Amino acid sequence: MNEIKWVEPRPLRQSANAIPFPLDALPSVLRNMAQAISVTTSTDVGMAGTAMLSAVGYCFTGLYRLAGKADHTEPPVLYSIIIAQPSERKSPVMHFIKAPFDSFESKYNKDHREEMYKAQQDVKALEARVKAMEKEDEPDTAAIAKLRVQADNIRNTTPIRIAVDDITPESLVIELSENDSLLMISDEAGMLSNFNGKYNGGIPNLDLLLKSWNGEKYICNRVIRGRTEIPRPYLSVALAGQPYIWDNMMNDTAFRSSGLIARFVPCFAKSNVGNRRYDTAPISKEVRDQYHEFIHQLLKGKKDWNGEETILHLSRHASKEYIDYCNNYIEKEIKESMCCCQDWGGKFHGLILRIACILHCADCCSRGVEPSEESVNHDTLLRAFNIAHYYRYQAIYGFSVNAPDGNIVKADKIIQFIKTKNIKQCLKCYLYHACRCNLFSTAKDFYSALDTLAEYGYIAYEDVTAANNKKAQMVHVNPHI
Repeated sequence: MNEIKWVEPRPLRQSANAIPFPLDALPSVLRNMAQAISVTTSTDVGMAGTAMLSAVGYCFTGLYRLAGKADHTEPPVLYSIIIAQPSERKSPVMHFIKAPFDSFESKYNKDHREEMYKAQQDVKALEARVKAMEKEDEPDTAAIAKLRVQADNIRNTTPIRIAVDDITPESLVIELSENDSLLMISDEAGMLSNFNGKYNGGIPNLDLLLKSWNGEKYICNRVIRGRTEIPRPYLSVALAGQPYIWDNMMNDTAFRSSGLIARFVPCFAKSNVGNRRYDTAPISKEVRDQYHEFIHQLLKGKKDWNGEETILHLSRHASKEYIDYCNNYIEKEIKESMCCCQDWGGKFHGLILRIACILHCADCCSRGVEPSEESVNHDTLLRAFNIAHYYRYQAIYGFSVNAPDGNIVKADKIIQFIKTKNIKQCLKCYLYHACRCNLFSTAKDFYSALDTLAEYGYIAYEDVTAANNKKAQMVHVNPHI
């Protein structure tokens, strides 16, 4: 065979790291903590930034929504998922972000134990009066009904719940009915399988996940538990998991067709494995304390809130920019750059409002200003654009692995095998046996993906004569990969 003139192979798909996470778009207290987490863990700052946006957004759910126009508002709710290989230190990142939520929950429940016990006793006393009245010869039904309503209206009878981890759909119904909003934060995204029929005979139970993304009324009727109604449930989600989690979600009919995946903003973390050091700078006490105090301040404001949701508005300048952007850019990009993820792209305009709402509320609270006293300015909208664009690139990358013929993700897998086994050249049939796995159901699947690699310049074929004078093909691997 003539000497092969190798060049850099063409990317199989757009890189997830086409643009870095726009750290400067975050308020300073969040920016400093995200940067510090990234440094001490030697991880992509997008991991901390993504989980932090979802977590901080929880602090404002049920309090504010941002209007794009009179009949379109979005809540500060984000469903985020970080995808990274094993050993990428997902757990420490999530721990640092979750810590102040856990500490606030523990302290609040400890400080309000007496109030909870009193509320429980008040409910028991009302229930006892109801039982006594029901035993009368001529029960006063109006009075009984009034007492029942009084008992139902007594709140704070149980410890509050802020953050949940591994939870079933049934438990989520109970927790949301008691708390109205929750933060689902976990470094084990596999718990999403709980909602896809893991404990329910394979029947998906996604309704509450779908409705809690936008605060839509949820009604559940069960024989044992009876009727449960949650007028305005909100769930903020920050999950982290390995690549197979994303693959499973993409290939799951219920997750994809229901629109659940389109609600998630993905972060495919850039790996630093192989270049990490242990002696990195730890998070300073000042940065950690400022982050914890800020989250505690936000959570206290959330617990003390007794009003209805407040609608926030864009400034005149920001509104004009947003409308122009939606009309002249987003619709075109849904058909072009986001053609592989049109379901996700259809929610892109709403994602911008959600991020802007979180940034605005965090900015105002950091200055001691009530968010409803100021409109969302043009600068905040531009910062939201920057963050949303980061997720647009991440989504395009993530959804492209679900190409119609699946050859891209399969070709990626072959590249991983080649790198792991340090293969320089190999007979085509031997390479197939070396790379056999569940991803390739047949040899035809494997060879089709291999042809894709040849098309993109990762490998080259050479016709050779193998043992017993049989014709075969030698696979030469591009040294640039």
